[in-house]
Amino acid sequence: MSREAVIAAFASLKADFRDERFPVIAGRLAGECLVWGEQLLTLFAHADRDALRAVDALARFWVVRFRGMPEPADLGGAGPGPAFVLAFTAFPYLDVMMEAWELGEVVAEQGPDRMTLRCLFDGEDQGTLVSAERAGGGWRFDLMGLYRAKAQALETFIQAEFGDFDAFLDHYVAEHDLNFIADQAWRPLAEK
Repeated sequence: MSREAVIAAFASLKADFRDERFPVIAGRLAGECLVWGEQLLTLFAHADRDALRAVDALARFWVVRFRGMPEPADLGGAGPGPAFVLAFTAFPYLDVMMEAWELGEVVAEQGPDRMTLRCLFDGEDQGTLVSAERAGGGWRFDLMGLYRAKAQALETFIQAEFGDFDAFLDHYVAEHDLNFIADQAWRPLAEK
């Protein structure tokens, strides 16, 4: 019974993504993705160019994109859930990936309130796992495996189309005619 409930909850989460109900999504997260959300907030505030070069392209893009605005995004009151959602959805061309994911078989159960399931991409098992845990009357999800898959897809796209991150960023800024301050984007906010 609980696998069906988790699958229904995941379908509901996908609908939240489709409808851009980001605060709702942030409240439905659990596990490692919240730890990463906390680290993303630290990166956003304190990471310099070298620190950003050491993280995945999705996190790097999110940080520089929103720090490089004429007035950098104010994330002072944001928690790890919203930070994760913002980074997860930072490159909107990859948002279609969420629609392609479906939960498959259960690979581990930790009692009736926590399970790990395979996540299929267009029906194919590519090794990604999603954990779900019961919270009150609903389910919360650890989407870190999906984040890694999106980050890898962005990295592959950048390498194939642009060769490196800087060329990709320059193209993105020009294509979207952004008012973007590159120097500021790569500097920690504390040094502003």
